Amino acid sequence: MNWQLLGAQLLAGVANGGLYFLVASGLTLLWGAMGVVNLAHGSFFMLAAFAGATCIRLLGPGAGFVVAILAVPAVVALFASALELSLFRRVYASGMWGQLLVSFGLMLLLNNGIRIVFGTEPLSMPVPAQLSGFVEFGGVRLASYQLAVLAVTGSVAVFLWLLLAKSRTGRLIRAAVDDPQMLEAVGVDVKRLRTVVMGVAAMLAGIAGVVAVPRGAINTGMDVQIVVIAFAVIVVGGLGAIWGTLAAALLIGVAEALSTMVLDHGSEIVIFAVMVVVLVLRPTGLRTIAGRA
Repeated sequence: MNWQLLGAQLLAGVANGGLYFLVASGLTLLWGAMGVVNLAHGSFFMLAAFAGATCIRLLGPGAGFVVAILAVPAVVALFASALELSLFRRVYASGMWGQLLVSFGLMLLLNNGIRIVFGTEPLSMPVPAQLSGFVEFGGVRLASYQLAVLAVTGSVAVFLWLLLAKSRTGRLIRAAVDDPQMLEAVGVDVKRLRTVVMGVAAMLAGIAGVVAVPRGAINTGMDVQIVVIAFAVIVVGGLGAIWGTLAAALLIGVAEALSTMVLDHGSEIVIFAVMVVVLVLRPTGLRTIAGRA
C-alpha cells in the first residue's frame, strides 16, 4: 500500500470536510437554531465562488485572493440579509413549506442570475502564493492550502460554539426557536435577530465559496451539489449541533476522498451510504456523541 498516497487522500478528505462544515454550519445555524429552511444557501456559496474567482482573475492570485476573502463574504452577508428582509420575512408565518417554496424559487433565480453575470464556462484558479507549497510532517508532505482550510474550519467551529453556548446572543437565538412571542414580549427584536443570523450563515457560505476557488472548477451546478451535501452533513451530525456537524463533515469528506482510490465514479454515493449507516446506528445523529452545542 502506498502510505504517502493514503496520507495525501486523508488530508484532502479532511480539507473537503472542512469546506462542507463551513457551508453546513451556516445551514444548521439557520435551521437548527432559528427554524429557517433555506434551499438557496448553496447559491450564496456559488455566488461567493464566482465572485472570488473573478477577483483573482482581475487582480492576480495573491492580491485577488486577499481582496476576495475580505470583501466577498461581507457582500454576500449583506445580500442575504436584504433577502431576509424582503422575502423570507414574509413567509415565516406559512411555516416550512412556504420557506421551501420561496428558497427554491430564489435558488433558481440566483442560478440564472449568476449565469448571466459570470457566464456558464467553468472557472479554475491557481492556489495563491500565500497558500502554495507544502509542509513536511512526519515524512508526509502536507499542502499549505489544505492546512489553511483546516485552520479556517477550526476557527469557525470555535466561534460558533462560543456564539451559541457561551454568549447572550446564543441564548436569544435558542429562545427564538422555542418561544419567539415570549421573547418579543420581553423586548427582544426577533425579526432583527433572524436577519443577523441569516447574514452570519451567508457569510460562512461566502467564506467557504472563496476558500473553495483554488480547490477545483467553479461551475453553475455547484449550488445544488453543495446544499445536498450540507443537508446530509447536518442530518448525520444532528440538527443544531456544531461539534456534531463538524464530526459529520470530516467523516463524509474523508469517506468521499478515500472512495476515489477504489471508485472511478460515484463518490457521491459514499456520502449517502455514510448517512444511512450512521442513522441506522445512531438515529439522532452524531450529536449524541459530540453534544448539541
